[in-house]
Parts: sequence; C-alpha cells; structure tokens
Amino acid sequence: MKQVCLTTRSEWRQWLTQNHDKETGIWLVFYKKHTRRPTLEYDDVVEEALCFGWIDSIIKKLDDDRYARKLTPRKPDSAWSDANKKRVMKLLRRKLITDARLAVIDAAKKSGRWTESARPQIPARVPRN
Repeated sequence: MKQVCLTTRSEWRQWLTQNHDKETGIWLVFYKKHTRRPTLEYDDVVEEALCFGWIDSIIKKLDDDRYARKLTPRKPDSAWSDANKKRVMKLLRRKLITDARLAVIDAAKKSGRWTESARPQIPARVPRN
C-alpha cells in the first residue's frame, strides 16, 4: 500500500476525488507536532474520507518525525461509530457527501449496520462466578 503525503484539506479532497474509486487503500502521512511542519488535521481527514466512502483505521510510526494512518474504502458490512454517524449527518447538511458515500450509507441503512452500535455490548451487570 502506498504512502501519500498531503498538507491541506483541499489537497486531501482533491486526492479522494481522483482516487477514491481506484485505490484499495493508502497510508496517509502526518508530521508530528514537534516538527512544526504543515500536516493534515485528523478531523479534516476523517470528514473528507467519509464524504467519499472511506474510513480510517490503524496508525503506524514511520520515524521520529512522522506517522501514517491507514485509510481504505469502507466495507459494506462494517460497523458505524456514533461519532462517524454524527459527522456524516453534519456533512449531509453541508452537502459535502458524494454519490459514492451516499451509496455506502444507503447500503448500511438497508442492512441494519447504520443503526447497530460499533461498540461491543457490555452487560449491565457482571455475572458472579
């Protein structure tokens, strides 16, 4: 999976516009704060990814100055976190969601994944041994 280094939200949206339906995933590179180098903000990355049907996942250290976050197209059966559902609703109101994302949301609603919680169910009481 290739590494992509971008510094602005508009560059990230442009990359997604051109590649969201061609790539199977990327490692998006971020600079750590101590470097004082321009880098994308996490919320901007997630919001734009959601607009194109993509989702973030794991992080890996590249070196002392950089790390990368894995971003991939969302799988139809993946769970939706409450935070991402709220983000999507905000993006829908702002009319930033693309057709690719609308198809993913519609599929999640039809399958019931939209209403399921991404968090595992925790029993109300811990059973005694």
